[in-house]
Amino acid sequence: MLRLAFLFLLFSIPATAQDSVRSATEANYRGGLPYFFAKIQSGQPVRVAYLGGSITRADGGWRDQTFRWLGQQYPTARFEPIMAAIGGTGSDFGAYRVGSHVLAYKPDLVFVEFAVNDQGRPSTTVKASMEGIVRQIRRANPETDICFVYTFSKPQLDHYGRGQFPVSASAMEAVADYYNLPSVAMCLPVVRHVLNGQMIMQGKPKDYPDKPVFSEDGVHPLNETGQRVYAETVQKHLLSLASVGKPGRRRLPKPLVADNLEKATLILADAVDRKGNWQAVDSVTTGKAYAQFLPRVYATTDTAASIRFQASGTSFGIVDVVGPGAGQIMVKIDNDPPRYLDRFDAYCTYYRMFYSLISGLKPGLHQVEIRLSPARLDKVAILKKRNQTMSNPKVYEPHAFYLGGILVQQ
Repeated sequence: MLRLAFLFLLFSIPATAQDSVRSATEANYRGGLPYFFAKIQSGQPVRVAYLGGSITRADGGWRDQTFRWLGQQYPTARFEPIMAAIGGTGSDFGAYRVGSHVLAYKPDLVFVEFAVNDQGRPSTTVKASMEGIVRQIRRANPETDICFVYTFSKPQLDHYGRGQFPVSASAMEAVADYYNLPSVAMCLPVVRHVLNGQMIMQGKPKDYPDKPVFSEDGVHPLNETGQRVYAETVQKHLLSLASVGKPGRRRLPKPLVADNLEKATLILADAVDRKGNWQAVDSVTTGKAYAQFLPRVYATTDTAASIRFQASGTSFGIVDVVGPGAGQIMVKIDNDPPRYLDRFDAYCTYYRMFYSLISGLKPGLHQVEIRLSPARLDKVAILKKRNQTMSNPKVYEPHAFYLGGILVQQ
Protein backbone atom coordinates (compact mmCIF):
# COMPACT_ATOMS: atom_id res chain seq x y z
CA MET A 1 0.00 0.00 0.00
CA LEU A 2 1.40 3.36 -0.99
CA ARG A 3 1.73 5.95 1.73
CA LEU A 4 -0.60 8.89 1.35
CA ALA A 5 1.01 12.06 0.07
CA PHE A 6 -0.08 15.27 1.72
CA LEU A 7 -1.84 18.19 0.15
CA PHE A 8 -0.84 21.77 0.85
CA LEU A 9 -3.74 24.06 -0.08
CA LEU A 10 -3.50 27.77 0.57
CA PHE A 11 -6.51 29.92 1.42
CA SER A 12 -8.93 27.00 1.43
CA ILE A 13 -12.30 27.42 3.11
CA PRO A 14 -13.48 24.68 5.46
CA ALA A 15 -16.76 22.92 4.82
CA THR A 16 -19.64 24.61 6.64
CA ALA A 17 -22.95 23.64 8.09
CA GLN A 18 -24.60 25.12 5.00
CA ASP A 19 -23.08 22.44 2.79
CA SER A 20 -26.00 20.17 2.00
CA VAL A 21 -25.82 16.40 2.21
CA ARG A 22 -27.81 13.75 0.35
CA SER A 23 -29.27 10.41 1.25
CA ALA A 24 -26.76 7.69 0.52
CA THR A 25 -27.64 5.22 -2.22
CA GLU A 26 -25.42 2.43 -3.49
CA ALA A 27 -25.80 3.35 -7.15
CA ASN A 28 -27.51 5.83 -9.45
CA TYR A 29 -27.43 4.67 -13.07
CA ARG A 30 -28.76 7.85 -14.70
CA GLY A 31 -27.67 7.89 -18.37
CA GLY A 32 -25.54 4.78 -18.03
CA LEU A 33 -22.36 3.96 -19.95
CA PRO A 34 -23.76 3.30 -23.42
CA TYR A 35 -20.72 4.19 -25.51
CA PHE A 36 -18.45 2.10 -23.31
CA PHE A 37 -20.55 -1.02 -23.72
CA ALA A 38 -20.98 -0.39 -27.45
CA LYS A 39 -17.20 -0.15 -27.75
CA ILE A 40 -16.84 -3.51 -26.00
CA GLN A 41 -18.82 -5.10 -28.83
CA SER A 42 -16.87 -3.32 -31.56
CA GLY A 43 -13.70 -5.40 -31.44
CA GLN A 44 -11.59 -2.27 -31.03
CA PRO A 45 -9.36 -1.61 -28.00
CA VAL A 46 -11.34 -0.37 -25.00
CA ARG A 47 -9.43 2.04 -22.78
CA VAL A 48 -10.42 2.32 -19.13
CA ALA A 49 -9.00 5.19 -17.07
CA TYR A 50 -8.79 5.39 -13.29
CA LEU A 51 -8.48 8.97 -11.99
CA GLY A 52 -8.21 9.23 -8.22
CA GLY A 53 -6.10 9.07 -5.09
CA SER A 54 -4.14 6.44 -3.20
CA ILE A 55 -7.11 4.09 -2.72
CA THR A 56 -7.35 3.77 -6.49
CA ARG A 57 -3.58 3.82 -6.96
CA ALA A 58 -3.04 0.78 -4.71
CA ASP A 59 -1.69 -2.14 -6.71
CA GLY A 60 -3.91 -5.19 -6.42
CA GLY A 61 -6.83 -3.07 -5.19
CA TRP A 62 -10.24 -2.37 -6.69
CA ARG A 63 -8.67 -0.86 -9.81
CA ASP A 64 -6.69 -3.98 -10.70
CA GLN A 65 -9.46 -6.32 -9.57
CA THR A 66 -12.11 -4.54 -11.61
CA PHE A 67 -9.93 -4.31 -14.69
CA ARG A 68 -9.10 -8.01 -14.48
CA TRP A 69 -12.80 -8.80 -14.12
CA LEU A 70 -13.64 -6.83 -17.26
CA GLY A 71 -11.28 -9.02 -19.26
CA GLN A 72 -12.86 -12.16 -17.82
CA GLN A 73 -16.42 -10.94 -18.28
CA TYR A 74 -15.88 -9.81 -21.88
CA PRO A 75 -13.14 -12.14 -23.21
CA THR A 76 -13.54 -11.05 -26.84
CA ALA A 77 -12.82 -7.40 -26.00
CA ARG A 78 -9.34 -5.89 -25.73
CA PHE A 79 -9.07 -3.73 -22.64
CA GLU A 80 -6.25 -1.27 -22.00
CA PRO A 81 -5.78 0.41 -18.60
CA ILE A 82 -4.93 4.06 -18.01
CA MET A 83 -3.56 4.40 -14.48
CA ALA A 84 -4.04 8.04 -13.47
CA ALA A 85 -4.29 7.83 -9.68
CA ILE A 86 -1.91 9.71 -7.37
CA GLY A 87 -1.94 9.34 -3.59
CA GLY A 88 -2.99 12.29 -1.47
CA THR A 89 -4.53 14.27 -4.32
CA GLY A 90 -8.05 15.62 -4.64
CA SER A 91 -10.36 16.55 -7.47
CA ASP A 92 -8.77 20.00 -7.74
CA PHE A 93 -5.45 18.53 -8.86
CA GLY A 94 -7.45 16.00 -10.88
CA ALA A 95 -8.98 18.84 -12.88
CA TYR A 96 -5.54 20.31 -13.65
CA ARG A 97 -4.04 17.01 -14.75
CA VAL A 98 -6.93 15.14 -16.43
CA GLY A 99 -5.80 16.41 -19.83
CA SER A 100 -2.23 15.17 -19.52
CA HIS A 101 -2.82 12.02 -17.50
CA VAL A 102 -6.13 10.78 -18.94
CA LEU A 103 -7.37 12.49 -22.09
CA ALA A 104 -4.02 12.22 -23.85
CA TYR A 105 -4.63 8.44 -23.97
CA LYS A 106 -8.16 8.68 -25.46
CA PRO A 107 -10.18 6.78 -22.85
CA ASP A 108 -13.56 5.16 -23.45
CA LEU A 109 -14.49 5.10 -19.77
CA VAL A 110 -13.16 7.21 -16.90
CA PHE A 111 -13.70 6.21 -13.28
CA VAL A 112 -13.35 9.25 -10.99
CA GLU A 113 -12.59 8.64 -7.29
CA PHE A 114 -11.98 11.57 -4.93
CA ALA A 115 -14.65 11.32 -2.19
CA VAL A 116 -12.10 10.64 0.56
CA ASN A 117 -9.44 13.16 -0.44
CA ASP A 118 -12.07 15.88 -0.94
CA GLN A 119 -13.26 15.40 2.64
CA GLY A 120 -13.47 18.73 4.49
CA ARG A 121 -13.74 20.91 1.42
CA PRO A 122 -16.79 23.09 0.78
CA SER A 123 -19.46 21.74 -1.52
CA THR A 124 -18.96 24.55 -4.05
CA THR A 125 -15.23 23.83 -4.27
CA VAL A 126 -15.82 20.13 -4.92
CA LYS A 127 -18.49 20.89 -7.52
CA ALA A 128 -16.17 23.31 -9.32
CA SER A 129 -13.35 20.81 -9.63
CA MET A 130 -15.50 17.76 -10.43
CA GLU A 131 -17.40 19.75 -13.06
CA GLY A 132 -14.08 20.88 -14.49
CA ILE A 133 -13.08 17.23 -14.91
CA VAL A 134 -16.38 16.33 -16.55
CA ARG A 135 -16.41 19.26 -18.96
CA GLN A 136 -12.83 18.64 -20.06
CA ILE A 137 -13.66 15.01 -20.79
CA ARG A 138 -16.84 15.92 -22.65
CA ARG A 139 -15.09 18.57 -24.75
CA ALA A 140 -12.30 16.16 -25.69
CA ASN A 141 -14.74 13.45 -26.75
CA PRO A 142 -18.50 13.52 -26.02
CA GLU A 143 -18.57 9.74 -26.43
CA THR A 144 -16.26 9.08 -23.49
CA ASP A 145 -18.31 7.71 -20.62
CA ILE A 146 -17.74 8.76 -17.00
CA CYS A 147 -18.56 7.00 -13.74
CA PHE A 148 -18.12 8.52 -10.29
CA VAL A 149 -17.16 6.04 -7.57
CA TYR A 150 -17.21 6.78 -3.85
CA THR A 151 -14.81 5.36 -1.28
CA PHE A 152 -14.86 6.29 2.40
CA SER A 153 -12.66 6.75 5.46
CA LYS A 154 -13.28 6.43 9.19
CA PRO A 155 -14.16 10.15 9.70
CA GLN A 156 -17.00 9.74 7.18
CA LEU A 157 -18.55 6.73 8.92
CA ASP A 158 -20.90 8.89 11.02
CA HIS A 159 -22.45 10.39 7.90
CA TYR A 160 -23.02 6.99 6.37
CA GLY A 161 -24.34 5.68 9.67
CA ARG A 162 -27.09 8.32 9.40
CA GLY A 163 -27.87 7.18 5.87
CA GLN A 164 -26.22 10.24 4.31
CA PHE A 165 -23.40 10.88 1.92
CA PRO A 166 -20.69 13.16 3.36
CA VAL A 167 -20.36 16.65 1.87
CA SER A 168 -17.79 15.55 -0.72
CA ALA A 169 -19.86 12.73 -2.21
CA SER A 170 -23.04 14.82 -1.92
CA ALA A 171 -21.44 17.54 -4.04
CA MET A 172 -20.30 14.93 -6.56
CA GLU A 173 -23.85 13.60 -6.77
CA ALA A 174 -25.05 17.08 -7.72
CA VAL A 175 -22.58 17.13 -10.62
CA ALA A 176 -23.53 13.58 -11.62
CA ASP A 177 -27.22 14.59 -11.64
CA TYR A 178 -26.54 17.64 -13.78
CA TYR A 179 -24.53 15.73 -16.39
CA ASN A 180 -26.57 12.50 -16.15
CA LEU A 181 -23.58 10.41 -15.08
CA PRO A 182 -23.76 7.09 -13.24
CA SER A 183 -22.28 6.83 -9.78
CA VAL A 184 -21.48 3.87 -7.55
CA ALA A 185 -20.97 4.18 -3.80
CA MET A 186 -18.77 1.12 -3.60
CA CYS A 187 -18.19 1.92 0.07
CA LEU A 188 -21.79 1.31 1.17
CA PRO A 189 -21.54 -2.51 1.43
CA VAL A 190 -18.44 -2.04 3.60
CA VAL A 191 -20.30 0.48 5.75
CA ARG A 192 -23.11 -2.02 6.27
CA HIS A 193 -20.63 -4.76 7.22
CA VAL A 194 -18.92 -2.45 9.72
CA LEU A 195 -22.15 -1.18 11.29
CA ASN A 196 -23.50 -4.72 11.55
CA GLY A 197 -20.36 -5.90 13.30
CA GLN A 198 -19.39 -8.19 10.42
CA MET A 199 -16.19 -6.30 9.62
CA ILE A 200 -13.67 -4.38 11.72
CA MET A 201 -13.25 -0.80 10.53
CA GLN A 202 -9.65 -0.37 11.63
CA GLY A 203 -7.05 -2.69 13.08
CA LYS A 204 -4.45 -5.34 12.37
CA PRO A 205 -5.77 -8.59 10.90
CA LYS A 206 -3.72 -10.66 13.35
CA ASP A 207 -5.68 -9.10 16.22
CA TYR A 208 -9.03 -10.18 14.73
CA PRO A 209 -8.62 -13.77 13.52
CA ASP A 210 -12.39 -14.35 13.36
CA LYS A 211 -13.44 -11.20 11.46
CA PRO A 212 -12.24 -9.42 8.34
CA VAL A 213 -10.51 -6.08 8.87
CA PHE A 214 -11.33 -3.28 6.43
CA SER A 215 -8.18 -1.21 6.92
CA GLU A 216 -5.18 -0.83 9.18
CA ASP A 217 -5.34 2.98 9.14
CA GLY A 218 -9.05 3.67 8.68
CA VAL A 219 -8.50 4.95 5.13
CA HIS A 220 -6.71 2.50 2.87
CA PRO A 221 -8.60 -0.78 2.45
CA LEU A 222 -6.78 -4.08 2.58
CA ASN A 223 -6.80 -5.77 -0.81
CA GLU A 224 -8.34 -9.00 0.40
CA THR A 225 -11.18 -7.31 2.33
CA GLY A 226 -12.16 -3.69 1.71
CA GLN A 227 -10.71 -3.44 -1.77
CA ARG A 228 -12.35 -6.74 -2.70
CA VAL A 229 -15.77 -5.49 -1.58
CA TYR A 230 -15.19 -2.25 -3.50
CA ALA A 231 -14.39 -4.21 -6.66
CA GLU A 232 -17.32 -6.61 -6.30
CA THR A 233 -19.71 -3.69 -5.83
CA VAL A 234 -18.48 -1.97 -9.00
CA GLN A 235 -18.66 -5.24 -10.92
CA LYS A 236 -22.24 -5.86 -9.81
CA HIS A 237 -23.39 -2.47 -10.99
CA LEU A 238 -21.45 -2.62 -14.24
CA LEU A 239 -23.47 -5.73 -15.12
CA SER A 240 -26.67 -3.75 -14.58
CA LEU A 241 -25.36 -0.68 -16.37
CA ALA A 242 -24.77 -2.73 -19.53
CA SER A 243 -28.45 -2.37 -20.40
CA VAL A 244 -28.89 1.28 -19.36
CA GLY A 245 -29.01 4.09 -21.91
CA LYS A 246 -28.29 4.28 -25.61
CA PRO A 247 -25.59 6.11 -27.56
CA GLY A 248 -26.82 9.48 -28.73
CA ARG A 249 -25.73 13.04 -29.22
CA ARG A 250 -24.49 14.70 -26.05
CA ARG A 251 -24.76 18.45 -25.71
CA LEU A 252 -22.60 20.25 -23.18
CA PRO A 253 -24.94 22.38 -21.03
CA LYS A 254 -24.17 25.69 -19.40
CA PRO A 255 -21.87 25.24 -16.39
CA LEU A 256 -23.39 24.30 -13.09
CA VAL A 257 -20.68 26.34 -11.32
CA ALA A 258 -19.57 29.51 -13.07
CA ASP A 259 -15.93 29.35 -11.95
CA ASN A 260 -15.42 25.63 -12.46
CA LEU A 261 -12.00 24.23 -13.46
CA GLU A 262 -12.84 23.48 -17.07
CA LYS A 263 -9.82 25.46 -18.26
CA ALA A 264 -7.36 24.02 -15.74
CA THR A 265 -4.21 22.45 -17.15
CA LEU A 266 -0.84 21.08 -16.13
CA ILE A 267 2.24 22.48 -17.90
CA LEU A 268 5.27 20.29 -17.36
CA ALA A 269 8.61 21.78 -16.32
CA ASP A 270 10.15 21.43 -19.78
CA ALA A 271 7.71 24.06 -21.07
CA VAL A 272 8.05 26.47 -18.14
CA ASP A 273 10.11 29.64 -18.55
CA ARG A 274 13.12 28.96 -16.33
CA LYS A 275 15.71 31.65 -15.70
CA GLY A 276 19.15 31.02 -14.21
CA ASN A 277 20.76 27.83 -13.00
CA TRP A 278 18.44 24.82 -13.25
CA GLN A 279 19.55 21.21 -13.63
CA ALA A 280 17.50 18.26 -14.84
CA VAL A 281 17.50 15.58 -12.13
CA ASP A 282 16.11 12.07 -11.93
CA SER A 283 17.38 11.03 -8.51
CA VAL A 284 14.11 12.14 -6.86
CA THR A 285 11.88 10.26 -9.33
CA THR A 286 13.75 7.07 -10.21
CA GLY A 287 11.85 4.05 -8.92
CA LYS A 288 8.99 6.17 -7.57
CA ALA A 289 5.33 5.48 -8.28
CA TYR A 290 4.88 9.06 -9.49
CA ALA A 291 7.75 8.93 -12.01
CA GLN A 292 5.34 8.37 -14.92
CA PHE A 293 3.63 11.68 -14.15
CA LEU A 294 6.82 13.74 -13.93
CA PRO A 295 8.93 12.86 -16.96
CA ARG A 296 11.40 15.63 -16.13
CA VAL A 297 12.16 17.42 -12.86
CA TYR A 298 14.39 20.50 -12.74
CA ALA A 299 16.19 21.46 -9.54
CA THR A 300 17.94 24.58 -8.37
CA THR A 301 19.89 25.55 -5.25
CA ASP A 302 20.41 29.08 -6.57
CA THR A 303 18.23 31.79 -5.03
CA ALA A 304 18.73 33.92 -8.15
CA ALA A 305 17.14 31.26 -10.40
CA SER A 306 13.44 31.66 -11.10
CA ILE A 307 10.41 30.53 -13.06
CA ARG A 308 8.03 33.04 -14.58
CA PHE A 309 4.58 32.60 -16.06
CA GLN A 310 1.17 34.19 -16.47
CA ALA A 311 -1.85 32.80 -14.64
CA SER A 312 -5.46 33.57 -15.52
CA GLY A 313 -8.38 33.40 -13.11
CA THR A 314 -8.42 33.23 -9.35
CA SER A 315 -5.91 30.44 -8.71
CA PHE A 316 -2.77 28.72 -9.91
CA GLY A 317 -0.33 26.21 -8.51
CA ILE A 318 2.86 24.23 -8.81
CA VAL A 319 3.74 20.54 -8.96
CA ASP A 320 7.06 19.59 -7.42
CA VAL A 321 8.91 16.97 -5.45
CA VAL A 322 9.43 17.46 -1.72
CA GLY A 323 11.76 15.52 0.52
CA PRO A 324 14.99 15.62 2.53
CA GLY A 325 16.78 18.08 0.24
CA ALA A 326 13.88 20.48 -0.34
CA GLY A 327 13.73 23.99 1.11
CA GLN A 328 11.44 27.01 0.99
CA ILE A 329 10.25 28.93 -2.07
CA MET A 330 9.13 32.52 -2.51
CA VAL A 331 6.11 33.30 -4.73
CA LYS A 332 5.63 36.80 -6.10
CA ILE A 333 2.23 37.60 -7.65
CA ASP A 334 1.89 40.92 -9.46
CA ASN A 335 2.82 43.65 -6.96
CA ASP A 336 1.66 41.74 -3.88
CA PRO A 337 4.01 40.99 -0.98
CA PRO A 338 5.81 37.69 -1.51
CA ARG A 339 4.33 34.45 -0.20
CA TYR A 340 6.60 31.79 1.29
CA LEU A 341 5.88 28.09 0.84
CA ASP A 342 7.81 25.41 2.70
CA ARG A 343 8.69 22.41 0.54
CA PHE A 344 9.83 20.43 3.56
CA ASP A 345 7.50 19.04 6.22
CA ALA A 346 7.49 16.46 9.00
CA TYR A 347 6.97 13.65 6.46
CA CYS A 348 10.02 14.53 4.38
CA THR A 349 12.13 11.54 5.28
CA TYR A 350 11.62 10.45 1.66
CA TYR A 351 10.84 12.11 -1.67
CA ARG A 352 7.27 12.36 -2.89
CA MET A 353 5.24 14.20 -5.50
CA PHE A 354 3.51 17.27 -4.10
CA TYR A 355 1.30 20.12 -5.27
CA SER A 356 0.27 23.48 -3.92
CA LEU A 357 -2.54 25.75 -5.06
CA ILE A 358 -2.76 29.44 -4.34
CA SER A 359 -6.35 30.60 -4.63
CA GLY A 360 -8.47 33.55 -3.63
CA LEU A 361 -6.85 35.85 -6.23
CA LYS A 362 -8.70 38.62 -7.99
CA PRO A 363 -10.10 37.55 -11.38
CA GLY A 364 -7.86 38.42 -14.30
CA LEU A 365 -4.37 37.87 -15.62
CA HIS A 366 -1.54 37.62 -13.09
CA GLN A 367 2.23 37.78 -13.44
CA VAL A 368 3.93 35.14 -11.32
CA GLU A 369 7.58 34.66 -10.36
CA ILE A 370 8.84 31.87 -8.12
CA ARG A 371 12.33 31.61 -6.61
CA LEU A 372 14.09 29.56 -3.98
CA SER A 373 13.98 31.52 -0.73
CA PRO A 374 17.32 32.32 0.96
CA ALA A 375 15.81 31.36 4.33
CA ARG A 376 16.90 27.91 5.45
CA LEU A 377 14.39 25.75 7.30
CA ASP A 378 15.07 24.12 10.66
CA LYS A 379 14.60 20.60 9.39
CA VAL A 380 15.50 19.00 12.72
CA ALA A 381 12.68 20.87 14.47
CA ILE A 382 10.22 20.11 11.69
CA LEU A 383 10.95 16.38 11.81
CA LYS A 384 10.54 16.35 15.59
CA LYS A 385 6.85 17.12 15.11
CA ARG A 386 6.47 13.43 14.21
CA ASN A 387 9.29 12.20 16.44
CA GLN A 388 11.48 11.68 13.37
CA THR A 389 15.27 12.01 13.44
CA MET A 390 17.88 12.37 10.72
CA SER A 391 19.45 8.96 10.28
CA ASN A 392 21.75 10.46 7.64
CA PRO A 393 22.08 14.24 8.14
CA LYS A 394 23.95 14.75 4.86
CA VAL A 395 20.88 14.00 2.75
CA TYR A 396 19.07 16.87 4.49
CA GLU A 397 21.78 19.44 3.85
CA PRO A 398 20.64 20.64 0.39
CA HIS A 399 18.30 23.62 0.19
CA ALA A 400 16.64 23.03 -3.17
CA PHE A 401 13.48 23.45 -5.23
CA TYR A 402 12.51 20.46 -7.40
CA LEU A 403 10.11 21.71 -10.09
CA GLY A 404 7.81 19.31 -11.93
CA GLY A 405 5.37 21.73 -13.53
CA ILE A 406 2.83 24.51 -13.02
CA LEU A 407 -0.96 24.46 -12.72
CA VAL A 408 -2.77 27.23 -14.57
CA GLN A 409 -6.11 28.03 -16.14
CA GLN A 410 -5.91 28.84 -19.82
